[in-house]
Amino acid sequence: MHGHTIKAIDLKSEYQANPIGIDYAPQLSWRLTGSEYGILQTHYRVLVASSEEILSQDKGDIWDSGKVSSKESSSISTSHLTLESRQRYFWKVKVWQYENESEWSDSSWWEMGLTRQTDWQGGWIGYAPGMSGRVLYFKGLYWSETGKTIARARAYVAGIGFHAFYVNGEKVSDAVLAPAQSTYSKRIYYETYDLDKLIRPGANSFVIPVAPGWFGAQRLRIQVEITYTDGTFILLNTDNFRHVTTGPIVQASVFDGETYDAREARESIWRPDTPVGLIDKEWAWAHNTDDPTGELHSERVEPIRVVETVKPAMVARPLDGIYVFDAGRNLAGWVSLRVNCERGVTIRLFFSETLREDGTVNQDNLRNAKACDSYTCSGSGEERWEPSFTYHGFRYFQVEGLPYEPSAEDFEVKVIRTDVHTTGGFSCSDELANSIHMMAVNTEASNLHSVPTDCPQRDERMGWLNDLTVSHEIAMFNFDMARFFPKFAQDITDTQDDKGRITCVAPFRFGMRPADPVCASYLLLPAMAYVLYGNRQAIEDQFEGMKAWTDYLRSRTVDGLVDYSYYGDWCPPWEFLANPGTGVSRDTPGLMISTGYLYYCEKLIADMANVLGRTEMAEEYREYASQTRLAFNRAYWNEEKGGYASNNQASNAFAVYLGLADDRQAALAMENIVTDIRKRGWHLTTGNLCTKYLLDVLADGGYVDDAWELVTQTTYPSWGYMLSKGATTVWERWEYLTGDAMNSHNHPMLATVDAWFYRHILGINPSFDNPGFCRFSLKPCIPKSLEWADGSLDTVKGTIRSSWKKKGHNLIWSVDIPAGTIADLSIPSANGRFVLCNGKRVKTAGSNGRAFLSLESGHYEIKSRI
Repeated sequence: MHGHTIKAIDLKSEYQANPIGIDYAPQLSWRLTGSEYGILQTHYRVLVASSEEILSQDKGDIWDSGKVSSKESSSISTSHLTLESRQRYFWKVKVWQYENESEWSDSSWWEMGLTRQTDWQGGWIGYAPGMSGRVLYFKGLYWSETGKTIARARAYVAGIGFHAFYVNGEKVSDAVLAPAQSTYSKRIYYETYDLDKLIRPGANSFVIPVAPGWFGAQRLRIQVEITYTDGTFILLNTDNFRHVTTGPIVQASVFDGETYDAREARESIWRPDTPVGLIDKEWAWAHNTDDPTGELHSERVEPIRVVETVKPAMVARPLDGIYVFDAGRNLAGWVSLRVNCERGVTIRLFFSETLREDGTVNQDNLRNAKACDSYTCSGSGEERWEPSFTYHGFRYFQVEGLPYEPSAEDFEVKVIRTDVHTTGGFSCSDELANSIHMMAVNTEASNLHSVPTDCPQRDERMGWLNDLTVSHEIAMFNFDMARFFPKFAQDITDTQDDKGRITCVAPFRFGMRPADPVCASYLLLPAMAYVLYGNRQAIEDQFEGMKAWTDYLRSRTVDGLVDYSYYGDWCPPWEFLANPGTGVSRDTPGLMISTGYLYYCEKLIADMANVLGRTEMAEEYREYASQTRLAFNRAYWNEEKGGYASNNQASNAFAVYLGLADDRQAALAMENIVTDIRKRGWHLTTGNLCTKYLLDVLADGGYVDDAWELVTQTTYPSWGYMLSKGATTVWERWEYLTGDAMNSHNHPMLATVDAWFYRHILGINPSFDNPGFCRFSLKPCIPKSLEWADGSLDTVKGTIRSSWKKKGHNLIWSVDIPAGTIADLSIPSANGRFVLCNGKRVKTAGSNGRAFLSLESGHYEIKSRI
């Protein structure tokens, strides 16, 4: 296996191809390619140079790593380098498989942004005397000398709440709702725009509309830097952008929608000329403002974009002049329209997830969110418009104010989310399970808007940490979260106070301080960034904060038990609620859940301390976890019942999943779980957290058929029940509810079944001990009633595929293992021994109906007796 070719490809800096505007040391990654089987990296060498010319000479004047013994090909740190603002760095890599040395990879590069706060030359501006609530249009002008050639032009823009950037009337980027949300008192994200080809000889206009967005006011800080080939350097700062006016976007609210009056659209806003005077009826002079106190940092997550366009269908005309359209599924985004009306005609669009009996949209569950977009026509003929600074969660929209009956062709639904790459795919022989998968993916996609939101439609849309403790797995199996997870972990740290207390929601706009102890998501996001992408830096960056939160929870114990809880296993089925007016469980003690999560956090801190080489601390927190486990069992194990607390599904699954039960306790608890599930006709009684744990412990415990019966149940409470009521996304409650309460129809917290498809039906499981998929396991479970399953996961190493089907008494399993990794297969096998791999019998270890085999990269056809 040592004579074949190997090469590094797909080079990325901070998980991006040739990015600009990075203000921190990026991590470097690559994939491997070569002959079909057995590609492994044993060494690498990275060169980083200050110019392409130097790099082409196989020199690294910035860094030459030398030949490094490592199987890692992702998240290679450059934190030891001194990196300068604005500088572009060029790099390449070669790899070895033992003595077999590759050629150099193609070159790649990254470009630094403004790395120091002192790089910013101007202050913040806004306009307080008037224009209250309006979108403000800030304008700057620049005259580029004819005959001079631009070498590089960049704009660094921090416009909060939301902004867009236009050069000579053309929008520079396809990003929307920029910048990413943050705790503005701690950090504000800026965007970097490439203007190389946009600035023309002569007069140029720069216009930045700024909406209140999540900040609630309009503030701008901008720096444009232009370098010519003759060495001339031009810097325009905020002082060059003080002309400010209002325009056609009359009002823009995240929750209430956008109001646009086309009669107020003026060419003078975009024209590259100077407004006359400081203040007149059209233009004002922007003032310096009290600075938002957060530091400026480059954007650390993919931008929000329009990722899909959907053609709606008209479904109802319930009243004269009212038209209702169906987008076909619940989603997050907005509607673009095409109209031809007289001047002054106003068209209003109202958004909802459900319809009333009379066919009109039902907005009751939106609570205080108005969810209405309004467009007033200019009367200039055919007009097209879509909003810029709002979004809605909806399936249906209602059109009012049109003087004629529209057609479906007059509208397009634009789907928006953080533009993370889709990485996962799953299908199987059960169409109900396929529908559940799509329902879960639609739900998660609807709730990625620079933070992982709880819902996209009502007056909330917040980054709830309790839901995320389990729902992060839906994201990690379906989308590339390499940048998203670390960014949001920093958002959580930014809410932390000097006592170690984080908040229920990040950024902190809702909920409580301290957060509910269930918010282990704070620790799980950096841990998963490490597991999935090899990102050790994600752990290091947040470690002190994660430890402080865990220590705070320890400080809140009495006799080893955490002394507070808000949510616990939130929103079990209706009959198991403590009070129908809340989501608190009647039978699953909140303090038990809180204490279990303290144990979980202590174990995670121990594991992550080991990663950082802090072995003494790791041992200390393992001992803390051991003490917490003893206290948990003293308080909640019921020997008479053979289960935990009330002996319900949630309490038992929780204790077994987290490893709080010993082998005897786990066996008894599992017996009680299975007995209860069967007694209830394969229905669950769990809420947002323990639903995940229930399915996982059933599959791990050998009860995959019972788990499959739960998953494919069609009567209440179940995902099939949701589908039977027309759901296309997962609900907040197991019940179909539409009133003014917690009745979201697009909520990821109950959608964790989708991760179960990947982990247990496809069998794909990453490893904490082998981060970045250097090694992983494949262990599919085979339900009796399922004939086949097929799916894949695109990882930092490449695409893993697991596809199995039954053929008589045999299992035919196709496996793709990407270059640079090893897969440990656990093969369903009746005798635990007889296995064919690519037509040849292979020697395997075997036990408990499984055969075990480790394979390097390649495509394999495996056959076993089941």
